[in-house]
Amino acid sequence: MLHGHGGDIYSLARELRKAPDTILDFSSNVSPLPPPQGLKELLISRLDEIRCLPEVDSLGLRRALARKFGLSPACFLIGAGTTDWIFALPRILRPDRVLIPLPTYSDYADATRLASCPIGELGPWPHAESEANTEILAAISRSAHDHVLIYLCNPNNPTGRFIPTKELQEAISHTREAIWVVDESYAPFVAPDRESSLISRGLPENLVVLRSFSKIYGIPGLRLGYAVARAELIEALASGARPWAVTRLAQIAGEYLVDQTEYQEEVRSYCRKERRRLLSMLAGLPLLRPVEAVTHFILFQVLSPWTAAYLTESLRKNGVLIRDCTNFVGLEGEYIRISLKSEAENDSLVRLLRELDRDNGPGPI
Repeated sequence: MLHGHGGDIYSLARELRKAPDTILDFSSNVSPLPPPQGLKELLISRLDEIRCLPEVDSLGLRRALARKFGLSPACFLIGAGTTDWIFALPRILRPDRVLIPLPTYSDYADATRLASCPIGELGPWPHAESEANTEILAAISRSAHDHVLIYLCNPNNPTGRFIPTKELQEAISHTREAIWVVDESYAPFVAPDRESSLISRGLPENLVVLRSFSKIYGIPGLRLGYAVARAELIEALASGARPWAVTRLAQIAGEYLVDQTEYQEEVRSYCRKERRRLLSMLAGLPLLRPVEAVTHFILFQVLSPWTAAYLTESLRKNGVLIRDCTNFVGLEGEYIRISLKSEAENDSLVRLLRELDRDNGPGPI
């Protein structure tokens, strides 16, 4: 799906004839804080390196990740965001079937169709209640067999559901005949790696973990992510990798960001507080019902007479992007998703929503 993701500030800027940096984007699930201090200066100081080809295999970044996680550089593959590996995995591994618990990120299904693999949709589990974790893992276990690939987003997009790593590790160990692809793009927002990532629990032979720099560090425009697995599985994936898949500036940024753990904690602390504040301010809007979760993005059920399309289009006219979740398979009804931003920007969003509420609901858009 080329279009239909969040974060398309450029289209809206052209539509409104505004500068892109004037658009308030609540639709993209990136850090609400500015990127770590020193990153911009570092990239400027090394800008001349774009005159040369980047490292063909991102060895410097793989070594930095290996030091961080206590693994071999052979356990890492770097790509232009997790998207590289989401689309490459079914094409390279050629599973008989791909299992996808719903609702979840649509690129998993798109990648599977592009590789001409059959899809087994499980669920849906549209909310984030903890008891759903057991149901999801049991459904996967019943459907898993040889030559099956499983996509699991943890925490899940768009629901914000998080399956504790211990529970997930046990499920993976009980279904060794299947390959698990666990997308941890949002895990750093939940807790430090030792608590939120499967990497800290070892790498069984049937696990691929996907990680993103884009989300936690707020650098989606640099396009940087990586896959982690045992060296034998990484070797198989590398057979389908593109040379120079990552730009030189992205490689430099990655090596700098690997150890920015204090920044991650700053983001988590801000998001915990600001999430509570935003939900408190929106509590007076009875037509938006939040789905309980642990992430920095919040899924809201939209109640009549409001609709997701009405809210999305009304806010677009004011230069504000939220995520209309209509295209998430497995969400029955009307839903939107909002990601946290700065306090002032969140206040602006709440003010606009209250104005829409005072207007007594949808009229002509």
